[in-house]
Amino acid sequence: MPAWAARLMRRLLARALPWLVVALIALGAWRLWPGGETTAPGLLDPAALAAALPAAADAGFASLDTAAEWTPDLPRDLGPHPASRTELWDLTGQLRDSTGRRHGLRLTLVRLGLRGPAAVDARRSGLAAKALLLGRLSLVPEGREPIRAERASRTAAGLAGATAEPSTVWLQDWRLALGDAGAEDGRLTVTLDDIRLDLRLGAQKAPVTPATALLDGGAGRGAAGDDAPALRWLAAPRLDVSGLLVVEGAETRVTGSAWLDHLWGDAAANASGLAGTRGQLAVNRFLLQLDDGSELLCIHLRRRAGGGTPVPTCLVIAPDGDTQVLRRRALTLAAGEASWRSAEGHASYPIHWQLTAPDLDLRLDIRALHPDQELVLGERLWSGAVAIDGEQRGRPIAGGGRMDLSGYAATDG
Repeated sequence: MPAWAARLMRRLLARALPWLVVALIALGAWRLWPGGETTAPGLLDPAALAAALPAAADAGFASLDTAAEWTPDLPRDLGPHPASRTELWDLTGQLRDSTGRRHGLRLTLVRLGLRGPAAVDARRSGLAAKALLLGRLSLVPEGREPIRAERASRTAAGLAGATAEPSTVWLQDWRLALGDAGAEDGRLTVTLDDIRLDLRLGAQKAPVTPATALLDGGAGRGAAGDDAPALRWLAAPRLDVSGLLVVEGAETRVTGSAWLDHLWGDAAANASGLAGTRGQLAVNRFLLQLDDGSELLCIHLRRRAGGGTPVPTCLVIAPDGDTQVLRRRALTLAAGEASWRSAEGHASYPIHWQLTAPDLDLRLDIRALHPDQELVLGERLWSGAVAIDGEQRGRPIAGGGRMDLSGYAATDG
């Protein structure tokens, strides 16, 4: 690749990756007003939510120095960062039951700070909350309709909260305990009507900083300019999962793997950017876990209106934890023939993709576990579980993961 083309691609990635991070937070944003509601009445455009909040500095929140080199403090950085306005724990997993059926799992928990530690607060009541916690659960049984639920609560009276030691975040009876990094003591418990999950989580690899790996630098203001959101992004790429899934009183053992994204900072620093991928460029994201113990986090940049050549980039994490980045000439990531159109006809999404990486002798087919996994968050997004089949070095390979597709709606909304 010519030097000028390489510089252009890096500039595009530097500008797009921060908005990708914000888009991840947007997927967990709910309509919130500081009232007594404990359930979320509906989804809201994250830009409108951010616009309704006071500036982070005025509310007593600290700013991240994203221009400086950052080394995670583990296991502390898996837990809450109350000095930051916004924080997200996003767990994506795929389970198999005793019959071999797949179940896509996603739990998103968002802490939205109302007052930071530096805020002057005359109220001393234990019922006065400094943050709101929002949650969204998605369970996608293979061949069946997805199950979705949303919740929201103040972080007061024990209803919701987060602790650092041990690293735990909870929202009523949804609880994600991460334990120490690399330990086997994590746990996820979820109760929803006639569904219950009780899962053990064991970290098999050390956490990584995806944005740093993809850019060889930070993904905040230092990399993308003064208008980029100030955020940190830490990921636990491989959590072994085992435990019980209970549906309508019937228990079944499940096993699988999961990936955890943890982000924190000031997502409200630039409300106009909180639409995630509005503008000329759109971003697709592929989070893939293969059964040989490797993972791929792929970013696919394209023009919304078509034209030009899409730019794919993948962070590859080997079974032993070593990482490498595959860029445009070492990677092909293209939509297949299968698509799904939303019921209102506003968007048509490519739900079958093919990935080829000659240097790894790898070919993957990526297919939606269920076609209808659309979210409407101001902008329409397809975000859901996928199944993976393919071949590496002449041998079959399989896996599961998640796919996020944006910019396919004819008109926003």
